[in-house]
Amino acid sequence: MAFRIMARTILELGAELISSDGIALYELIKNSVDAGSRRVRIDVVAHVTRSQFDELLSLIDFERDRNEIRRQASIAFRQPRLVAIPASLVQDLDERLTDADGGGSRAAATAWYEEHNWITVSDTGDGMSLQALDEVYLTIGTRSRREQREAIIAAGGGRAPLGEKGVGRLSTMRLGDRLEVKTTRKGDPRHSILEVDWSLFSHESDALLEDVVVEPRKGGLKPDSSRKGTTVTIRALRGDWSAAKLEGIARDEFARLVDPFEKETANDLLRLTFNGAHVDIPEIDRKYLDLAHGTCTARLVFEDGRPVIHGVSEYRLRGKRRPFTLNATEVVTASEASSLDVIESLGPFEMEMWWFNRRLITGSEVGTQKEIRDEVNRWSGGLMLFRDGYRVNPYGGGSDDWLELDRKAFASRGYKLNRQQVIGRVRISWQNDGLFDQTNREGLTDTPEKRAMVRLLQKILLTEFKSFIDTEDKAARIQEKTTFENIEEKIETTEEEVRSRLRRIEQLLPNDGRHLVDQALRLIKEMTSYLGEARAIADEVASDRAQLVHLAGVGLMVEFIMHELERTTSATLETLGDIDRTSLPRADASAMIVLTDQLTTISKRVANLDPLSAARRQVKETFDVGELIRDIVSGHGGKIARHGIDVDGTYLSARPWRIKAVRGMFIQIIENLLSNSFFWVKQEHRIDPSLKPRITINVEPDERVVTLTDNGPGVAPEMASEIFQPFVTRRPAGEGHGLGLYISREVAKYHDWALDLERVSTVRPGRYNTFVLDMSGQ
Repeated sequence: MAFRIMARTILELGAELISSDGIALYELIKNSVDAGSRRVRIDVVAHVTRSQFDELLSLIDFERDRNEIRRQASIAFRQPRLVAIPASLVQDLDERLTDADGGGSRAAATAWYEEHNWITVSDTGDGMSLQALDEVYLTIGTRSRREQREAIIAAGGGRAPLGEKGVGRLSTMRLGDRLEVKTTRKGDPRHSILEVDWSLFSHESDALLEDVVVEPRKGGLKPDSSRKGTTVTIRALRGDWSAAKLEGIARDEFARLVDPFEKETANDLLRLTFNGAHVDIPEIDRKYLDLAHGTCTARLVFEDGRPVIHGVSEYRLRGKRRPFTLNATEVVTASEASSLDVIESLGPFEMEMWWFNRRLITGSEVGTQKEIRDEVNRWSGGLMLFRDGYRVNPYGGGSDDWLELDRKAFASRGYKLNRQQVIGRVRISWQNDGLFDQTNREGLTDTPEKRAMVRLLQKILLTEFKSFIDTEDKAARIQEKTTFENIEEKIETTEEEVRSRLRRIEQLLPNDGRHLVDQALRLIKEMTSYLGEARAIADEVASDRAQLVHLAGVGLMVEFIMHELERTTSATLETLGDIDRTSLPRADASAMIVLTDQLTTISKRVANLDPLSAARRQVKETFDVGELIRDIVSGHGGKIARHGIDVDGTYLSARPWRIKAVRGMFIQIIENLLSNSFFWVKQEHRIDPSLKPRITINVEPDERVVTLTDNGPGVAPEMASEIFQPFVTRRPAGEGHGLGLYISREVAKYHDWALDLERVSTVRPGRYNTFVLDMSGQ
């Protein structure tokens, strides 16, 4: 037995699934655009609101005297309302009610309401034949648009249809209960007409869907057979319509319907009227965008079949600009995609963002402060999403935070990058075949491709842009402040000058006045003592900073080790669970071997933590560099074997090179470098399974240098300095803190060493893969 579908099920796909009247109209506009129409006209005629009509029906149901109904209706409809009802319409209602017989008052009022209130959406597109109206338009979920889209994709280009699910036509159900579709093709002698009474599909109906007969019919002859197009007329309107409502839809939804950053805007596509009066659609004025304090542009492209993101962050307020590049491995990592296939299915996209620091908005030749702020308010809200130039709702709207900019902004200090400061767009196309509209038109379906795109955009905005402007702001603040050394120098210079002048004054003063000079000298001595106290405080702060760096480094080391402990413990439990109880002695012996190996790994890792203890953290001792590196690498033996990583280099056989340094701090540096390499060679292997992960550690006693090179994705040249800044990381959220390299460099400075990235492409063209620890300064 097949499923039996109740007629009222249609409500779930139409009136109750489409969330707003604006989206319902948008669905009809998309149908017109897909039909090839270059212009769509929407006329709203509403001389009576739905609320007023419902009041009239309540009056008819309550009052049996027709004369009293007419009298009260006449009084009520002449009162000031949202929509002023013309006197001629009130007179028409009075005449209809007068002519109504028996219980016909309700029918007369309904006919009057439908005759004077409607919405038409008309276009000059290709139109439909009677057969298409019957077989395609009346088929819910038709694949016609999807098949058209797939054909365009297969052919390698062209404008793909905006619709694909075949349910958009049901959006008329939300707008009103009566639908008429009048359509014709070029060359057809007649129109084809379809009329639908949506009230037959109401919740009160128990009819099966197959029992509700809807049939298109031939219309009258056309005066000109070359005319083509479709007009959708909706009557028995369900909502209250007014000029203010249509203006609100034009402002909040239609203004963003077509990409407002392009030359062709919504006003070029749409013509709106309310009761015959034109309704304008706001357009963005690009001269306001030129006032933005910062911008960010980025695009995901495929080069030699591999995804790459190229972008530029510009901080106009500071006159700074920084390009950035994410290669394939970094793209997959930042997106947290399960494989490269997800990024390929996602397809290319572009984004563009203008950022305004609202506190710094001032008036200019472009407009007053209020005018500029109003324009920012009108278009801000985050990044809007456009597919082939048409908006995907609701992204970038007033209540939407699809990139979680507000949540992340308000969880950090400064609120520097929230939706109300951002105007921008993301552009996708028919090529993004992994991104699908939800049936309710409220955004994209939650797919791996959509999640990958969201994470990449967050990476661009929060790391590549926000971290950049944070860094530049910090640099500006430091530059603007006078350093302590300058203050100290100025005070010392001033003190000498004042003492010299006081000695001259002392020579000129009589003896009974010289005690004043002694008092002044005592004051100077007190003041300079304050300088000494300030110096002591500064030294204490510096000491605290060093301690903070140390503690943060210990925390990272503990995190590394806890990860190994968790993995080792799990493996040990699995081993115990696999013991064959029927042959316990043999299994016991085998299990003991495995447990010994696991505990040996833990022992080595804990041994490396011991030199980091508070009691030993600043105690210098003599040790051999190569030997200690071998111990550190050996502690990672399980991980190295598990992921098939080759670790080679001269460290394995380097001649003795003994140095005197804080052993734990040296371990911190090597551990952090290894941790980075382990992570990135694994990521590179994910997208290139043929890659053999390799880490090369070279120890050069004569040069007093240790180098570490891996064949991971490497570092883009523009990030060579940035990666040593605190909280800068190329890893996804939860995978790194952005402190490892910063702490390592600070620890190196403590010993007068230098840690840097070699500015030479040693593994991959245009990327840096080698870290250098230069200990020659010791």
